[in-house]
Amino acid sequence: MAESSPEKKIASAMKAMDEGDFKKAYSSFKKLAAEMPDNADVWYFKAECGNYASGMFGAKVDTQEIMDAYKKAIELDGSRVDYYQSYGSFCISVGKYDEAEGAYNEAAEIDESMSSSLYSEFAIEYYNNVMAAYGEIMEDPKARAPYAKKALTYMLKALEMDPEEAKSLL
Repeated sequence: MAESSPEKKIASAMKAMDEGDFKKAYSSFKKLAAEMPDNADVWYFKAECGNYASGMFGAKVDTQEIMDAYKKAIELDGSRVDYYQSYGSFCISVGKYDEAEGAYNEAAEIDESMSSSLYSEFAIEYYNNVMAAYGEIMEDPKARAPYAKKALTYMLKALEMDPEEAKSLL
């Protein structure tokens, strides 16, 4: 039997992903990444499936392995906003806030027409994650202040507003 083409292997892995079988899709994309190390989409989908498989379905996928797959996709095609955005979102979910901030800023630089939505997404996801991660500590306004300030700074960037203008409106 002839071996299936790379396109067919990718299509098969995509089908598993589309059907919600992220463990199977992750396994397929992991193999494909070894076979096609220069294919940015394969690395991106490996990361995405690893993220979903480990998050929603409890698969044992190493956080660093997922991060490395996102980074490899970005290295191979640094023009894709969705790569940076997804990487940033993943980094927030695992508490790598500085890395997430950098990814969202890169995405905003690539496509300025999306910068407002990217900045606001970072602000909201970051703040929600910090609040969930640090729970009761965040009930103290002093403890919350640095995180709230960063989130608010990004919301103001999203609105293209400086702090003085925001204060005058409030």
